[in-house]
Amino acid sequence: MWRWLALSAWALAGASGCKVPISGVDARFRIADASWFEDEQTLFVFYDVEAAQGISEDSVLEIRYETDDGAVDWIALDALTQVHPHEAVDCGANRLCGSGSLAVPLEPRSVALRMRYHVDGELSLRPDTVFNVVASGPPHRGRSLVIYGVFDETNRAVQWRARHRFPTVRNEEAERLGLRRRFQIDTQRAAEVPVSESNRYLYGADCEGVALEMPTLETIERAAFQPEDLPQIAAESPAVCARSVVEDAAGAFEAVAVARKNPEVRPAFPLLRSPTVDATPIKYLLQFCDRDISSDHLQMQRQRLQLEGVEAICVEGWREDDTEDALVARMQADIDAVRAEGQDMMLVMALHHNERAFSAMVESVISRVMAGERDRNTPRVAGVFVLDSYPYRVERADVAQSTLWCPASIGETGQASEDCAIPDFSLSVSLGPLSTSVLPILPSRSMLLDFLETYTETQAGEVQRLEYRVPTRPAVATHVELEEDGLLFQGGLATFFNDESISADADDAFSICEPEERRVRFAFRPGGEAGDVLPLEVLPGWHADARDTLVGDTAYGLGLIWDFPFSLEIEYVLGLATGVSAFSFSVPIGIPIDVEEDFGSGLWFRESFSLASLLLQCRRFCDHPTFDSAGVYQVTARFDIRYAYSCYRPLYPARGDGGFPIDP
Repeated sequence: MWRWLALSAWALAGASGCKVPISGVDARFRIADASWFEDEQTLFVFYDVEAAQGISEDSVLEIRYETDDGAVDWIALDALTQVHPHEAVDCGANRLCGSGSLAVPLEPRSVALRMRYHVDGELSLRPDTVFNVVASGPPHRGRSLVIYGVFDETNRAVQWRARHRFPTVRNEEAERLGLRRRFQIDTQRAAEVPVSESNRYLYGADCEGVALEMPTLETIERAAFQPEDLPQIAAESPAVCARSVVEDAAGAFEAVAVARKNPEVRPAFPLLRSPTVDATPIKYLLQFCDRDISSDHLQMQRQRLQLEGVEAICVEGWREDDTEDALVARMQADIDAVRAEGQDMMLVMALHHNERAFSAMVESVISRVMAGERDRNTPRVAGVFVLDSYPYRVERADVAQSTLWCPASIGETGQASEDCAIPDFSLSVSLGPLSTSVLPILPSRSMLLDFLETYTETQAGEVQRLEYRVPTRPAVATHVELEEDGLLFQGGLATFFNDESISADADDAFSICEPEERRVRFAFRPGGEAGDVLPLEVLPGWHADARDTLVGDTAYGLGLIWDFPFSLEIEYVLGLATGVSAFSFSVPIGIPIDVEEDFGSGLWFRESFSLASLLLQCRRFCDHPTFDSAGVYQVTARFDIRYAYSCYRPLYPARGDGGFPIDP
């Protein structure tokens, strides 16, 4: 390729014969390519030249070539008879580009191109022309055009495509430079065509199958849909093959064109239902009865946890050996009585005391009472809600997994700690401009008393409704403790509710996508009830790796991962200077959250979780190529290999979307 950096010559411009100086035109050929195809006896030419000045509508591309029969001296390319249609191309200002196809029976010994700045002038620009010879061979290697087919999303409408094939000019480039090809499709059959690694588009493959009554299709577009959908007889066939006919300098050429169906993909499990119900609270007030600690605080605890009418259990002698055992026995008896009603339960406790060590004893009681409850099916104790006199951090892992321990401790930033996932209204609920003196819903005793020294009880607010929602666990549900390993899981409990499972054959394939809601986590078990629990996102790769060892139909158990077993819904009334305001919000304790997220969404109070866009399953034609998200037909990308570790979001062709698909 030449770069003409400086010209000081005079060129003839126009019929008037006036001389125009051309200098510093910075001219070059971007493309100067020629290819001769032996089987087609056709010489193809592609060119794209630019110059800062000098190129006009009077500029012309010329060709010279030589064969054993003689030489054709410099002549304008468009003055010669073209084998194929070539559209005029506008490449923009100061550029000249296009293509040509000449009938040349014998192999050229040399080919040269040049651009004459003016058809009547002498000044020209000559590049180093790239010349290739394509020898005779099978259609997919020896021809300049490959015909193949693709399907729409329904696998019912066939779109037949022509793909240019040149040694140094890509398909889209040949199209851009104006080359057009006419082709015909007829004699279609529903068939199964053997795959060939060397013949990606299966052009010219052998094909036997059931004849289809489809009309002949003829087009000059690069892609055209068959006017009619496939008949039902072709529904199970993985491919449709047809006779394709193209014209060249040697005459009409016939070869088999093949359209392979897209992988048939659907959601592996569209919806996982986890119906939530109201749990029955079993309420306790554990109080030091031998001393007057704070009547205001005691009243607040009763009001917040809705303990009106609940008789206090006096625990001032809690350091005695039998106190812990007595509390455990009392609670277990109460649980058994409610369990007989067939309902899930919540333990709700207010701790009114002034000895900080007392909280640790209560934690031990909860650990003993809840032993085994976390893994039970309905009816069971779903969790524990504690309102303490002081902020307290739970030490036991088993208690932390099932207990919400309040009050919230407010740090230097003014934000509530994660110990109690009840939001400070000024942070988590939008109420307009609020005073920084608004009291958290569940304050510690010291915080409450400090507040009441300045403000009224009305401004302290009150809880009007407190409900607990828990997921029903049917008798067939199973639960698996997940150890925190930093790689697959961060602890929690995997619950497999109603024997939900994904059935898959060995030839099936899966694709995993990013979850729409990252807070929802799913798990699967590849070996039934005895199998290890794994995150759902590794299922596609696991199935692909195990394909050779799978026999018949395989069932993958499907479950949900929980960090806590219940959710809390609160209606709260707050008295401000502007009047009384009421709020209703939910605290999603059932699945891990960021404490700064919106607590008012009620996300975890729904009865089902969608997996429709998360895990996709291919049931047929999984070893076929498919379209990517840009609409490009990735002929070398089989679904079962490409998408085991990536998300399948194809963009299919559709009737009416034009005749020039993306096909680099």
